[in-house]
Amino acid sequence: MHAIYFKWKVAPGRERDFEHAWLELTELIRDERGGLGSRLHRCADGHYFAYAQWPSERVWATQPEPSARMVALRNQMRAVAELVDGPLRGDVVADLLISVAPDRVEQAGASTD
Repeated sequence: MHAIYFKWKVAPGRERDFEHAWLELTELIRDERGGLGSRLHRCADGHYFAYAQWPSERVWATQPEPSARMVALRNQMRAVAELVDGPLRGDVVADLLISVAPDRVEQAGASTD
């Protein structure tokens, strides 16, 4: 598997705009370009970071040109956020993440308290 990491500084008050554009763009990439999805995180300092997974570097590198909608969503993200790190790319060496269904996240957290 291949992973790509990005970090952004989002303009204050524009977090929702950024999150919505990121979500739609990520869904398009996953559904139409062969991506395996991504996770978006918000840091305590207000920055965001995300990492996306791809089946391989080849699948990532050979995807077609972005659609007009993808370009528009990227432009929306650029209008409200500055890319401060990335893209960093690399092959997954070890993967110890556990995927938990959203409705089970709270249950999982509650059992460890």
